[in-house]
Amino acid sequence: MKGTLQYYNIDKLGIYKRGSGEQLFDSSEAILDSLIDWFKTRPNLVNTSTRKADKAHGQSNVYCCDADSANGEYVFVLWNELTNAENEILTLSKDSKPGEAKVKSGLDSKTSIPGLPSYYWISLNHGLIATIHFDHAMTSLGALRNYITSYVQNYSDFAVTHKENEGKVIGYRHPDEEGPIGYFKFDLKRKTDESTVEELTQKFNLITKVVRRTEKAVEEVDLKGFFHNLASKQIKRGLPQNREVYVEVELEFTPSSEQDFKEIVKAYEKEIIDPDKFNNLGFVLKGSGGKKVFLDGKFMKTEHEFEIQRNKRNPFEASELLEYIGRKQIRLVPRKKVKEAA
Repeated sequence: MKGTLQYYNIDKLGIYKRGSGEQLFDSSEAILDSLIDWFKTRPNLVNTSTRKADKAHGQSNVYCCDADSANGEYVFVLWNELTNAENEILTLSKDSKPGEAKVKSGLDSKTSIPGLPSYYWISLNHGLIATIHFDHAMTSLGALRNYITSYVQNYSDFAVTHKENEGKVIGYRHPDEEGPIGYFKFDLKRKTDESTVEELTQKFNLITKVVRRTEKAVEEVDLKGFFHNLASKQIKRGLPQNREVYVEVELEFTPSSEQDFKEIVKAYEKEIIDPDKFNNLGFVLKGSGGKKVFLDGKFMKTEHEFEIQRNKRNPFEASELLEYIGRKQIRLVPRKKVKEAA
């Protein structure tokens, strides 16, 4: 079955000293191991949620279907609930005539959790996280980040609460040590193709345009930082309402220096981490005939034919996926640029 991997660098994952980027202890592995141990003790799937969704604000409940680990490599299979604020799944007949469509209720959400799986590979050995998309699944990097963060805050033994208010977390530390209290951080950076970035850095003075590619609902295009002006709310004019659309905005722009270009790359890595393939940043060079060169290059989004089979409609088992990744790791880990000998 064909799957698509999108890669992200782990910038921070663990418990850090206050005012410092140094970990208090080897907390990355400890946190992920404790999460898997906690998952295995849950009485049922509905109790694997690490936070209650506020559906009035568009949040969805996320559960854990399966998880497994081996020697610093982890696979998580999450289940993303698909219901509205009243826990309903509604359907329309494809044969309905416009203006005459009648809505029907779907399955009983009191006994079942309608939704789709999402797959994640966390490699502490390579310092990366990869979302794995299959046709039967969805992709949400935010779901994984929120799931792990909420576990550490709400259910883990790493959280230290106020002596007079057990509901108030004041910091984090190793549960078996009475050491200093630190803070929890889980920060990711979108991977870029090093060869593409190096080539563009050397040709920064030939850049004529910066291209912002995104997929957003017309009524809510919300971007921050450097990229705000490249896809502002004004883009909605003349586009169909209430639909997700692919938007590509070009801005005439030439970096003033190599450092100027590198700052743009840094901002891209931090701000544009949504795994959707249409969420990207590229450049047009003088004399290229308008060809767009995107920072993901050719290697940061990999299509791979996974030689494993689903059991009917069930998600892949975490152990099966982890074992397969272990065997194919040389193909699945993004290639790094090897500097030529002088």
